[in-house]
Amino acid sequence: MILTSRLQILPCTLQYFEALLQGKEALAHLLDVDIPLFWTEFPEIILVAYDKLRNDPSMLGWFLYLVIHQEDKRLIGAGGFKGRPDDNGVVEIGYEITAAYREQGYGTELTQALIRFAFGHSYVTRVIAHTEEEYTASVKVLQKSGMSFAGENPDTQLWRWEISRAQYKMPQD
Repeated sequence: MILTSRLQILPCTLQYFEALLQGKEALAHLLDVDIPLFWTEFPEIILVAYDKLRNDPSMLGWFLYLVIHQEDKRLIGAGGFKGRPDDNGVVEIGYEITAAYREQGYGTELTQALIRFAFGHSYVTRVIAHTEEEYTASVKVLQKSGMSFAGENPDTQLWRWEISRAQYKMPQD
């Protein structure tokens, strides 16, 4: 689990996936949180993510996280990594915050926490992310999190963002 000032970021274990597959009520009961009807814009990823973790349990921690608003006790999004760091120490992050909680800094808080978690592992050299090729709220979140534009891919129509270990400044406790 990763804690921030306002968020509890839980790795989505097989137990959580299995509860979610029974229905959001089962997961809400298990976590003792409220789960809004449209907490994710990508519900199709749940079954895919569950299968990946079931086939490779070592991905836990380097995969999907559930984002819980601590004060409201509400699931407000998801985020995490697209897998373990590659052989060069590069790991990719992704995230989403439900519409009712956007524009309040939660995306930035989540992204900063994921970057901090990644660089807490000495073998991680770079954290990357991708966005659509337009200046959106997602771009602002990545910039506020210390990531810089690293180029575009004309084949995928995506911009690449990154931060290296050398560029990252670990917060002091």
